[in-house]
Amino acid sequence: MRTILLCGFAAFPGAPQNPTARLARQLDGAMIRHDVCVRGRVLPVEWDGSWPALKRAIEDESPAAVLLFGLHVRAERLRLELVARNRRELGRADAAGAFPAGPAVGDGPDELATRLPLAACAAALREAGVSFEWSRNAGAYLCNDTLYRLARAAGDLGVERFGFVHVPLTDECVEATLEAGGLPEVFCSLSEGALERAARALLGVV
Repeated sequence: MRTILLCGFAAFPGAPQNPTARLARQLDGAMIRHDVCVRGRVLPVEWDGSWPALKRAIEDESPAAVLLFGLHVRAERLRLELVARNRRELGRADAAGAFPAGPAVGDGPDELATRLPLAACAAALREAGVSFEWSRNAGAYLCNDTLYRLARAAGDLGVERFGFVHVPLTDECVEATLEAGGLPEVFCSLSEGALERAARALLGVV
């Protein structure tokens, strides 16, 4: 039996409902094939907490692959991130009200690449009927921060493949996000069903 670790993120300022948390809970325990099991975890949106939580999950589950999903309220479709960047957005508070300690994630190169079968991912999403785009900019908040740390430690942790998918709001989260004042003037959304379909398509090839 092999394991794929699928992680979403908890709520954060401006996003009281994070659809990726629900996705991780929904797919926890799902069987992708007869010999591949998904373990879903929800990571805190905290500068000092997100990576330790992910590292513990990797040590507990010993996954062959890790697939991270994060919310990007300005995304127009799914965004498959190609690289993590060694940068942080100073002055951006996390869900606990803390701020980053400096402008860089840590010692290391400016960029680190993800490890996904890109052509197979693209084909699977197209077959599932889900719109997507490639991205070389994962931002400078906790999504990018966690991805960079994963990219730097993957080899030592025995993770063969890993990647990050930014998702728009789901239709079910729009009202709560509007009330929290977290919506841009123009935004896109997709259904929870479409998000789960996309996740299963990616899990099938990762």
